Amino acid sequence: MANRRHSARHVKRLRSYNVREAAKATGATPGTVRHWHKNGLEAVVGVYPPIFRGVDIIAFFKRREDDRKRPCGPGRMFCFRCKEAKTPAFGEVEFWPDGPKLGTLRGLCPECAATMNKRASLATLRASAGDLKVSIRCADSRLSETPEPNSNPHSEGG
Repeated sequence: MANRRHSARHVKRLRSYNVREAAKATGATPGTVRHWHKNGLEAVVGVYPPIFRGVDIIAFFKRREDDRKRPCGPGRMFCFRCKEAKTPAFGEVEFWPDGPKLGTLRGLCPECAATMNKRASLATLRASAGDLKVSIRCADSRLSETPEPNSNPHSEGG
């Protein structure tokens, strides 16, 4: 199971786990749990084989999640192709609304010309965009809203 993201969702805070139980609760293998133990997962002191408290497992996952996050800050977006945060090309982004309150900021990477996306709400749009020039795009109209929904004149029998 390569590239699997493990989770502490099924770990109970007030319970203690041995290596096998911790592996089953997190969806990992026992070898992975031993690796976590070598890299910072705290076990109960003075006990062999190691026993892990649920609180410590949850805190370990929270620390790992916080270490992975790299906030871009205002006016910057993350390019998945280049794997770093950058200011969009030409200092311009488009805001595409997905509903009445939320939408996506879209810009081009200045290095590789890939599309970069950043979720934002209308309330936080100015803070997310920073000093970028933002153009708000209208959503596509629906076919049912057009005066004549059928645009093919040959489809009607006659």
